[in-house]
Amino acid sequence: MRKSLLGMWQRIIPHLDEERVLAFSTPAELQTPAQQQITAQSDTLIEELKQAQIIVIGVPMYNFGIPSTLKTYFDHIARAGITFKYTDNGVQGLLKGKKVYVFATRGGIHLGTPFDTQTDYIRNFFAFIGMTDIEFIYAEGLNKGEDAKNVALAKASVKLTQWAKIA
Repeated sequence: MRKSLLGMWQRIIPHLDEERVLAFSTPAELQTPAQQQITAQSDTLIEELKQAQIIVIGVPMYNFGIPSTLKTYFDHIARAGITFKYTDNGVQGLLKGKKVYVFATRGGIHLGTPFDTQTDYIRNFFAFIGMTDIEFIYAEGLNKGEDAKNVALAKASVKLTQWAKIA
């Protein structure tokens, strides 16, 4: 049976600040008790991600970007030496062999335009930590009236049904 990770970023995870960045970059044997606690929260999120075979995230578009809560989750799981490493050939992601499904909702229609800042960002982030098998479902035009909303949701529903048969 496959394990799934769904919505872990929706937990209350503090935004990065100087204290957290210092904790993540301090060797374990030199960490203060407060830094150990900060690192332990990040380690828990990373371990959950490592255990998942399938990652499913829902991403509404907020002002042409991802929600700050998802960005915060990304900040806590992007850890040098743990989820990625620097090599002579560039960055190498360390979390490989996972499937990522992204359900993106937007009020307008942005796919394939300069206003779609989410798709490349999410694809690049996951590739940075080693995950390159990513599929997106878009429900766009949700604020363009009831008819447009219903059509967008129906198309997304068909795609979700296809995913469910595969997973």
